[in-house]
Amino acid sequence: MRKFIIGIGFSLISGLTFADTYTNLTAESSEYTSFQSFDNQFYLGFGVNSGNLTNSYQQSSKYATNYVSFGIERLFDMGLWLRFDGSLMTYYTNKGSSNPNATDAPLGQDPAIGDLNVKVGYAFNAIPDKLLVTPYAVIGRNTNLTSNALNNNMSNSGGVNVLTANVTQDYFLSGGVGGRVEYRLDNTFDFYFDQSMVYNSDRSQPNSNYTPASNYQLVSTIGAKFNVWQDLQLGLQAYYQYNQLSGVASQDQQYQFYQKNQMGALASIGLTY
Repeated sequence: MRKFIIGIGFSLISGLTFADTYTNLTAESSEYTSFQSFDNQFYLGFGVNSGNLTNSYQQSSKYATNYVSFGIERLFDMGLWLRFDGSLMTYYTNKGSSNPNATDAPLGQDPAIGDLNVKVGYAFNAIPDKLLVTPYAVIGRNTNLTSNALNNNMSNSGGVNVLTANVTQDYFLSGGVGGRVEYRLDNTFDFYFDQSMVYNSDRSQPNSNYTPASNYQLVSTIGAKFNVWQDLQLGLQAYYQYNQLSGVASQDQQYQFYQKNQMGALASIGLTY
């Protein structure tokens, strides 16, 4: 009996040793291991941006916002890449408007008011341990606080316009494609360029006198990740965004502002896993 127990003990130890060795060899043999030390992370960030609004009469207004951002990213051993990003606006102002009726209020659309977006792609290891190329699809739900939505949810009461509905229920359903090129300098520095093309479908259901604020959107992003200490990661990115209405504003909304372009930056702190 003692020999039998000792034999089972040796068998279990041998099996665990083999399994551990196999696991380590599998992890070490993954072609994405060097990039996973950057892309397997979750973060919290603070961003600023500014942009331009315009209308059918070429009147314009500039705006600026602050926002907080959060997200999680994962690069799997087989090359599947997933990223979730969310944001919430904390400050908004209009300035320098050529429209005499403009005030310091959200007169035009800005998808950063409240964003939830998911990217799904497949990474190609173009240059092992150095260059990663990832085409992806993106889908999201972005708050639509536009002149379009605001005016459609207002009524005149005693000469004063008041909201008659919860405009946070007005949103864009977004979908599109993109590509990401990532360059790993070493174990500390990683740089990337991201280009996406998205269609934002206006789901605010404006009345018959209003054209939906649906638009096409191009976003170019350049960024860097820094693994500064153990699992601590710092991030920095800058981006440029261009929007183009997919339809033509109706006569009732030709004075309303729509987003034209935007520039911004985001600083983040996160943990890798």
